[in-house]
Amino acid sequence: MINKDVLYLKKANRSTIIKYKNQDEIVINLLLEKLLDFALREDLTTLKGRLEATSKVYRIFKHVPIYLKENIILIQTNNKKEIDNIYINSYNIVEMVKDKKQTIIIFIDHSFLKIDKPYHLMKKYYDLSLKIKKL
Repeated sequence: MINKDVLYLKKANRSTIIKYKNQDEIVINLLLEKLLDFALREDLTTLKGRLEATSKVYRIFKHVPIYLKENIILIQTNNKKEIDNIYINSYNIVEMVKDKKQTIIIFIDHSFLKIDKPYHLMKKYYDLSLKIKKL
C-alpha cells in the first residue's frame, strides 16, 4: 500500500488519498495518521515514536519529516492538524519551482502538485528530509 512508488498522501474527510507514480490513486478509509501508524508497526514502532526519535537525533522540532522506509521520507505541507495537509515522499521529488506565493513540486514521473505554500518554506522542509536521507 505505502511503497516507494507513492508520490504523496493527502488527508480527505475521514479517509486518505494515496497518489502513485503511474497516475494511480486510491482512497483508504482510514485517517492519514492511523494509516501511517499501521505502516510503521511493521517495524515495531509507532508514528509518535518515529517522530520523537527523528526530532531528537536530527534536532528538528517543527515539520519533522517522517522516515517510513528506505525510499519513503514524508514531508508535510502544513500543520498535521490541518485538513488540507499533504505528506509528500521526498524521494520522488525531482524539482520545486516558485510560482508567485505557491510552490510547484515536480515528481519523478513528470506529474506535478501545486502547493499553497511559499517556495522557501517547502525548500526548507525538503532540505530537512535530505538530512535524514543520508543515513
